Amino acid sequence: MSDHPNFRESQPPPEQVLTKKSKSKPVLLGVAAVAVVVLIAGASFAFFSGYNPFGAPEPNYAQTPSQSDVMDFSGLSQDMQLNGAPLTASAEPSETSSQILRFIGSTTSILTRVGDDDTPSWTVSIPHQDIDTGETEPLDEAIDPDASEDTSHEEEDKLAGTPAACRVTGGAVQCGNREVTLSDGSMTKAESKADVDPDPASSRVPLDVDDEGVVTGPTDQTYDGLKLDPEAHVSMIVDPQAGEAGPWVVSDGQTLAGVDSDSVLWTQGLDSSAAEVTGLGDKRVAPSWVVVDGVLIIGTSDGVTGLDVSTGDQLWAVSAPTDGFAVTGSQLRIQHEGAVSSFDFTDSADDESVAADKGFDESISALPSPKLPSEDDIRNANLEVPPACADLTMAEGAKQDFTDGKAAEGEYGSSIAINDVTTSLAAPKPMVAIDFVCYTGGNWVTDSVGVYDQNLDLVTSIEPWSEDSDFQQLADFNRSIVSSIDMTGPYMTARVSNIAVFGDEDFNAAERTADAELRFVWAKGGYEAQDVLFTADGATVRVPKVDEVQKFVDAAAKGDDDAAGEMATDAVMRDLDTVIGDASANPPMTYRELALQDGTEVDTCELIGVVDEEYGDYTMSNGVELMEGIGGFGADSIKAGDVICGLKGPGETIDPDEEGSWYAAHLLLKGNKAGAVKVYSVSSYTG
Repeated sequence: MSDHPNFRESQPPPEQVLTKKSKSKPVLLGVAAVAVVVLIAGASFAFFSGYNPFGAPEPNYAQTPSQSDVMDFSGLSQDMQLNGAPLTASAEPSETSSQILRFIGSTTSILTRVGDDDTPSWTVSIPHQDIDTGETEPLDEAIDPDASEDTSHEEEDKLAGTPAACRVTGGAVQCGNREVTLSDGSMTKAESKADVDPDPASSRVPLDVDDEGVVTGPTDQTYDGLKLDPEAHVSMIVDPQAGEAGPWVVSDGQTLAGVDSDSVLWTQGLDSSAAEVTGLGDKRVAPSWVVVDGVLIIGTSDGVTGLDVSTGDQLWAVSAPTDGFAVTGSQLRIQHEGAVSSFDFTDSADDESVAADKGFDESISALPSPKLPSEDDIRNANLEVPPACADLTMAEGAKQDFTDGKAAEGEYGSSIAINDVTTSLAAPKPMVAIDFVCYTGGNWVTDSVGVYDQNLDLVTSIEPWSEDSDFQQLADFNRSIVSSIDMTGPYMTARVSNIAVFGDEDFNAAERTADAELRFVWAKGGYEAQDVLFTADGATVRVPKVDEVQKFVDAAAKGDDDAAGEMATDAVMRDLDTVIGDASANPPMTYRELALQDGTEVDTCELIGVVDEEYGDYTMSNGVELMEGIGGFGADSIKAGDVICGLKGPGETIDPDEEGSWYAAHLLLKGNKAGAVKVYSVSSYTG
């Protein structure tokens, strides 16, 4: 049990409800389950890909498949759902495409290759295309203190943008305008976008649904008795052998029907979870359902079933909590949270229905996997602690002896303790991430993360509050708490809480209300900072890149108000040329002249931290103060999750180590999930 001051006992999972997706965690038997995802040679290849070099039997999709293994994908974020959209334009998937699994999240997709016997498995992230950042939408309501915002969890989980369609082309998987090399997962920009079906949800089927819900066929005939919800995006598939005569399957996520060129063959109602699990009802996503050898394979939250496409009769069922599924080659993959269970159609079960075994089947032949130290060994080891943690606690020497997870106390009561330990065999190499609680002995405590190899040698450290951190200028991470670490493929995600934002109070015992998800990518033998996503007062926020904010400054300085206006509120654009002080001056003084002169540079941007509301004094996280109060006239319009950018005038030098260094001008921006630039205040010292 953790003794971290912010630790809370985990709650038991709720009982499974048949028509509602269960969120109970699958039981994975430690290292044995984790090892499956990184097995890369010999017999493991046969289980992952369905390929047997000695001549595997032909898959029988009309028979119940037998479970072959469970793979550990717990490093993926919780919103990721396994999707079975095809990776080839042909009817038959290639051997390579059947080795690749695709998970679709709210703003990005994950591709991972498993089962290759020549190269290690890899995992890459593909951002969704055409995410609507709302860049041209006025923010008058958003900056109104009395305006209400919908910050429900349901709203946060909605699909943003369009997942990039992917195709295997030669030695790469092309997703939109990105190419991922099959051999090592390296990503490059493609010369052109992949040629894909523009309507992935209704592929290769000559059926249509009008505004009244009437379904019409290839010769404009209607199907009596069959009506579908015209508001839902209808998804349709066809058996490659069906041709123009059918049978075809059509659904609106509530009703499922089989039709041919002349008539309705059968209809049945769908479980309420079928649309979400199978991917029905959204035209941007190709559903996971498939018809192969006359068998329709479809899923609900309770499992996956095979139906006779001509009659609708159930042929078999696999009972398992299901978030997503895919049929890849001879394998049925079923995902529930961080586990992906595989079922083999070349090995038919005796029964018409089977239940998934959530644990690892030790009867499966597998190669030896790398071993990591036990948690007990880690908590009683001699470890090199992260450097900023060692400096903060004035530890004597970089290496510390730990006993039951604690190092010896320092002279003034300072200490370093191990809070949580995360191990992964699914990272670029076997890794151990240790969350340390760093205590000064006074009223300051914060967390650091050390990442170690299997010999417990320090590889890199994650300390967002340190002076050398790439995240230091994004928020006040001092006294932050690390709640979890995930390591899968080349990515590591650290979830951090207790971050100070606007509205929090400025004393050590005060509640700090923001959280963050920090993302790193493995490069040059260590993890490099890649992305940070904040949650503040229920809103999800990315700090805009400095280069993007610079575009607003340059446009406003040059008088290109059309371009600047796309990145600012109407009020900002209206007030840029308001005369300040003596109107008879030539030229008269305006905020454009003061704050946005030609040559002005955006020096740094960060989430707005704690502000003294009475005076509005503010110091950026790099130690440089504003020359005037934040926002110019107090902090009435600022909300938690908003962003401040310090501006450097033409020829001006900003030096955090120099006492007289100030930001004479600054911008305030509304926070949003996409990191889009939305300026709602331009302020400058007026003398």
